[in-house]
Amino acid sequence: MTAEILMGLIGGLGLFIYGIQLMSDGLQKIAGDRMRKVLEALTTKPWRGALVGAGVTALIQSSSATTVMLVGFVNAGLMNLQQAIGVIMGANIGTTVTAQMIAFHIDKYALPAIGIGFAITFIGKRKLHKFFGQAVLGFGILFLGLMFMKGAVGPLRENAALTDFIFTFGDKPLLGVFAGMLFTAIIQSSSATVGLVIASASQGILNIHSAIPIVLGAEIGTCITAMIAGIGTSLGARRSALAHLMFNILGTILFLSILPIFIKTVTFTSPNIARQIAVAQTSLNVTCTLIGLPLVGLFAKTVSWLIPGEEVLIERGPIYLDTHIMSTPSIALGQATKEITRMANLAAEMLDYGIEMFAKPNSHLKKQVERREDAVDNLAAEITRYLSKVSQQSLSPEQSRRLIVLMHTVNDVERIGDHAENIMQLGELKSHERAPFSKFAHQEMEGLYSKVESMYKNMIVAFETDDKKLAKKCQEYEDVIDTLVRDARIEHIRRLNTGVCSPTAGVIFLDLINNLERVGDLANNLGYATRGEMGKL
Repeated sequence: MTAEILMGLIGGLGLFIYGIQLMSDGLQKIAGDRMRKVLEALTTKPWRGALVGAGVTALIQSSSATTVMLVGFVNAGLMNLQQAIGVIMGANIGTTVTAQMIAFHIDKYALPAIGIGFAITFIGKRKLHKFFGQAVLGFGILFLGLMFMKGAVGPLRENAALTDFIFTFGDKPLLGVFAGMLFTAIIQSSSATVGLVIASASQGILNIHSAIPIVLGAEIGTCITAMIAGIGTSLGARRSALAHLMFNILGTILFLSILPIFIKTVTFTSPNIARQIAVAQTSLNVTCTLIGLPLVGLFAKTVSWLIPGEEVLIERGPIYLDTHIMSTPSIALGQATKEITRMANLAAEMLDYGIEMFAKPNSHLKKQVERREDAVDNLAAEITRYLSKVSQQSLSPEQSRRLIVLMHTVNDVERIGDHAENIMQLGELKSHERAPFSKFAHQEMEGLYSKVESMYKNMIVAFETDDKKLAKKCQEYEDVIDTLVRDARIEHIRRLNTGVCSPTAGVIFLDLINNLERVGDLANNLGYATRGEMGKL
């Protein structure tokens, strides 16, 4: 009997979690990038963030997915800490939809949903139809798992020792909180925990006094996913993950302090214990969000104090481009020049981090490059779009020529960012392949990069200040760089022939100097742009 109960419970729980995941994946694919754009664009105020968080989580049926996305957004610089906290509060509300569906006993539609979902997935030709079918199929599997769990736990009513122990959660709520927290941390789904609680309560194994502490614990346990996602990320991302944990802990403490009153209140909402548990979870999260929203600023300061450090914020979007000044092309082109300069400086930082990967490769350097690469690509698209709109204005011949030059410069700077990312990846490959450079290769790399770096960074200054003399002087570096690259290739071949350098390290070294040479060529183009000419590439 015990083995049958255990197998039924494990199988039912597995189906339930798989159903949630399948439904969540299908709904996320249907929403696609629109969901991410909504999260990014509509979270400027905490209350808006809470509404968006609740809506998105209700849609995708996974607060863990929402919070993991938030950690990623903060890590990428798309969202600040206060915005993230608002969305986190709302996500806790959105995740209660699963419990509400379970409480309404719609599990009787499980088998039809599985059949319909499979049919749509199998027959559907368009991806959107298949994703919808996947969501429906997941919905059905979710409730099929719930049915199995109910059937598995039913015989446990006859086990007086077990029911007596579980009922002690009502007298010792901290024990129930710990049980809910531990179980949810293991399975990483608060919805699954609440589903199991409702199934057990429906079979008389749990009463409302022992069920609610477990639900409170599940609110803490669900934070484990965001905490794991925050490992190795930026300071802001780690703070967001901690904010999620702190918010849920404080909410649990608050309701534990008024637990008798809270339980008495929810028992008046419905004679059905499943409905009572669902109402308890929803009211818990709604109340905590309403209390927490006015305190978002204080909350962010507290989290920042607990995880100290200076966060380097990378503004992903443009800060100088203004659509209101397009009717004055001279000013608009000047603002575009400032934005291109900022973009070029980001690419220069990428180069620095990329070269550092050859000396001390680590995930922090890699993420710094990737964050700036994302910003550079986004700026390239935004600046190009802006210049295209400026081109529709009435321009003088000089302004038209300047606009074309800026268009090409945006492309050149973006390509420098691409080469910087290539260099970072080569540094990572060198570490993974354990292919050390000889001291001669290191000297050649450092000498070449010193010239490329000096040329490019001085060229940025010339471009920003419109210093044509400095630009022309910096362009003289190109011949020096070409000579260094040629000599490095010759020396590299000699080292390969004498066995000083391994073939794997040799290939990486050649790719490195080729990328640096291309950066020098593109920096030379920036000099032509400063002098009002078109580049050669």
